[in-house]
Amino acid sequence: MKKDDRSQYQKPLKQVKKNKYSNVVGLSLIFLLGIIIYSNSFYCSFHFDDLLRIVYNIKIRNLADVKAWWNYYPSRPVGTLTFALNYHFNQLDVWYWHLVNLIIHLINACLVWWLTLLIFSSPVLKNQPIARNKKVLAFLTALLFVSHPLATQSVTYIVQRLASMVAMFYLLSLVLYVKARLSNKGNIVKTLLFTSSLISAGLAMLTKENAFTLPFAIVLFELFFLRTKKLSINFKDYRVILLIGAFLGVIIIITLRLSLSIFKSIPPSYMNTYTVTPLNYLFTQFSVIVKYIQLLFLPINQNLDYDFPISNTFFEIRTLLSFVVLISLIILAIFSFKRYRFISFGIFWFFLTLSIESSFIPIKDVIFEHRTYLPSFGFFLIFSSGIYVLLWNKYKHIAIIIFVIIIGSNSYLTYERNKVWRDDLTLWSDVVSKSPNKPRSLYNLGMVYDYLGQWDKSIADYSRAIGVYPNDLDAYINRGVAYGNLGQWDKAIADYSKAIEIDPNFTKAYSNRGIAYGNLGQWVKALTDDSKAIELDPKYTIAYYNRGIAYGNIGQWNKSIADQSKAIEIDPKYSDAFNYRGIAYGNLKQWDKSITDFSKTLELSPQYATAYYNRGNAYYYLGQWDKAIADYSISIQIDPKSARTYYNRGIAYGTLRQWDKAIDDYTSTIEIDPNYTMAYSNRDIAYRKLSEKKR
Repeated sequence: MKKDDRSQYQKPLKQVKKNKYSNVVGLSLIFLLGIIIYSNSFYCSFHFDDLLRIVYNIKIRNLADVKAWWNYYPSRPVGTLTFALNYHFNQLDVWYWHLVNLIIHLINACLVWWLTLLIFSSPVLKNQPIARNKKVLAFLTALLFVSHPLATQSVTYIVQRLASMVAMFYLLSLVLYVKARLSNKGNIVKTLLFTSSLISAGLAMLTKENAFTLPFAIVLFELFFLRTKKLSINFKDYRVILLIGAFLGVIIIITLRLSLSIFKSIPPSYMNTYTVTPLNYLFTQFSVIVKYIQLLFLPINQNLDYDFPISNTFFEIRTLLSFVVLISLIILAIFSFKRYRFISFGIFWFFLTLSIESSFIPIKDVIFEHRTYLPSFGFFLIFSSGIYVLLWNKYKHIAIIIFVIIIGSNSYLTYERNKVWRDDLTLWSDVVSKSPNKPRSLYNLGMVYDYLGQWDKSIADYSRAIGVYPNDLDAYINRGVAYGNLGQWDKAIADYSKAIEIDPNFTKAYSNRGIAYGNLGQWVKALTDDSKAIELDPKYTIAYYNRGIAYGNIGQWNKSIADQSKAIEIDPKYSDAFNYRGIAYGNLKQWDKSITDFSKTLELSPQYATAYYNRGNAYYYLGQWDKAIADYSISIQIDPKSARTYYNRGIAYGTLRQWDKAIDDYTSTIEIDPNYTMAYSNRDIAYRKLSEKKR
C-alpha cells in the first residue's frame, strides 16, 4: 500500500512540472510571434497626433516638472508620464518608443492568456468538459489577440499607447481581483491581491476614460463565473461593500472630472463636414460597431482615418439593419448564458468595454480602430471557444488547421500593415486611397508633400480638400504658403484673403498676406496686414518682425528697430530679429550696435551664414578688412553658393591689394551668377592691378 500511495503522490508532481513547462513554452511562443510580426515597426516614424503630444510637446521635456506633464492632459496623466519617461531616456529616438509599445502589447497578450485560464478555472466552468482544454483555449485566445492586425493602431501608432496601456491596467486589475476571489491562501494574500487590483484600477482610470467600465466588468465576471448560487445581496459580505464602494468611487470621479459639456454638439470642421450631436453619434455607432465586428472577422482595407457617413435618423436602412444585428447579438448572449456562458460573457464584454466611446457622448471622430483593442478580447474568447465547441471533439485536426490559417493570415496582415506606418507619405497615401473625399486626409497628405518640397502635389491635395470643405482655413493657409514657395504671390494673396473672409480674426492669415505683399514690393499693404495681425495678437512676434522689415524697406529705420526690439522682448532668442535690427542699425551708420546684434544672432544660431555676411559688411564699412574677410570666409563655408559673399570678400582682398585672391573670388562669383556684371568689371580691374604689381 505504501508503494502504491507513493506512486500516486509522485504522478501529480510530474504533471505539475509538465504543466509549468507547458505554460512557459506557450507564453514564449506568444511573445515570439508578437516580436516577429512587429519587428518591422521599430523604425516607423511619428505620425498625426504623435507630433502634437510627443514631438512638439514641451510639457514632456522635463521629467522633474510634474506639474507640466500632469496638467498637459489632466484626465490621462499616467499615459503622459510614460511619454515624459521615454523622452527623458531616449529623446525622439523612435526605436525605443516602439519598443515600449510592443512590450505593453506582449504583456496584454500574457494577461489575455491568464484571464482566459481563470475563466475556465472558475467555479462555474471548472467541471465542464471544455475546461479540460483550458490551457489550449488560453493559448489560442492569446495568439489571436497578439497577432490580429486591428491592434496595429494601438501598437505601431505610438500615441495610441494610451489604448493598449489602459487595457493592460484594466486586465491586470480584473485578473488580480479574480485571483483574490479564488485564493485559499489566507486573508493577508487576499488583501494584497485586492489592494493591487484597486491600484491597477486607479492607474487605468488615470490612463484613459474607458477604464470607468471596470467595476461593471468585475460585476460581469462575478455573475458569469464566480457565483454558483442564486443571485442575492448580502450587505455583510465584504465583497458587496467593495463593489458598492467601487461604484460610488466611479460616480464621484466622473462627476468631479467630467461636466455636461461632454454632451455638447461638435460643429463641422475639416475633420468631419457634418455636425456631431449626441443623437446622431449614437445612431452612427450602431453601424460603427458592426464595422468593428467585420474588421475583427475580416481585417482588410484598414484605415487610419475612415470617411464614415453620419446617421441622422434611426430609420435609415443602414442604421436599422445594424441595430438589428446588435440586438440579435445581445439576445444571443442572453439565451446562451446557461449553456455557453463564456460566449455570453464575450458578447457582453465587447459591448461593455466599447460603451464609453460608442454611445451618446459625441466624439469628433466617430470611428477609430484603436477603440477595439480592449473589446477585442471578448471576440477572441468567443472565437476560440466557439471553434472548440463546434469542432474540437470530433474534428480536432480541422480545428487546428483553422486556427493555424487564421493566426498565420492575421500575422501576415499585421506585418504588411506595419509597412503602411513606415512614414507619413506611405501612411497618408494609403488613407487618401481609401478616404479620397475626406478633407483631413487630403490636407495631411498635402502637408507631407509640403515637407518634401513637392509644392505642385501639395497644392493639388489642398485644392481637393477645399473642394470638399470650402471653409477649410488651414488648407487655404497652407496652399497659400505653397504658392508662395513657387513664387506665385498673387495666388497666395487670394488664398490668404479667402481665409480672412471666412474668419476675419485669423491672425496668421493677415501675417502671411503681409509677407506676400512684401515679396511683391507692396510695402504699404504689408504694413497694414502686419499691423492688423499685431492688433489681433499683441504677442505675435512674427508680425513685429515682418512689420520691421516693411518699415526698413520704406526707409523708416527707427520704426524698424522698434519693431525688432519688441519681437526680441517677446522672444529673447529670436535670432532673425537680432539680425534684422543689426541691418537697421547699419543703415543708420550705428556700426557698433549693428555688430553687437549680429554677434548675438551668431551666439543664438552659430550656422547663420547671412549674419556672418552682415557682420562682415559692418567690419567692411569700419575699414576692419581682416575681420570682414574672416566673417565672409565663415559665411562661405556655411553657404558656398552665395555670390554676393564672394564678391564682397573680393572687394576686401582688393582693398588689401591681394589681387590674386580678389580675382579668385570674383571668378567664383561669376561661376555662381554669370549675370553679376560688377564682378566682371572688378575682376578686370584686379587683373590690371596684378599685372602692374608684377611689372
